[in-house]
Amino acid sequence: MKKSLIGILAAVVLIPVVVTASWMLMEGTLAATSGPGFCTTCHTMEPFARTYRADVHGGDNPRGLAAKCTDCHLRHDSLAAHLWTKARFGLHDIWAQLTYDLTAIDWQAGLAERESYVFDSGCLKCHRDLEHARGNNPAFVAHRPYFLGEIDRTCVSCHPHVGHQGLAAALPPSPATGADP
Repeated sequence: MKKSLIGILAAVVLIPVVVTASWMLMEGTLAATSGPGFCTTCHTMEPFARTYRADVHGGDNPRGLAAKCTDCHLRHDSLAAHLWTKARFGLHDIWAQLTYDLTAIDWQAGLAERESYVFDSGCLKCHRDLEHARGNNPAFVAHRPYFLGEIDRTCVSCHPHVGHQGLAAALPPSPATGADP
């Protein structure tokens, strides 16, 4: 009886401690690996870091506010989607750094695929007021077809250079052509 009581008390104390510590570790890890300080540690990311800092979303604005890399480059429609996308992209990037010929990557061609790594749920996380604007508000008028589902486009389809001011010019030329697009 005494051993059972000690086991129950230990579980009552240890389970919340372990859950809380795990949660804090996960939150800390997510925060530490979400911004440009972490995301641009690889030398291949230097053009992305430079053009991010020159953009309004990177802090070049009167208030100095800056989005984190994961605000745009991860899904935000659910916690599971967010964590899955972070794990998938993170593992891909690690694999690429270890196994790819980084000088052969066509970064210019990658710009055309931006819809696959910039997510509307991230844009709408910060720009949620666009969806609720009404009347003759220019922001609503411009975005009405999107919110009504009348067009099949993403945020970066219409705003292709958002987040990285001058990125196309900052990237190395395409390896196949040796020239910029």
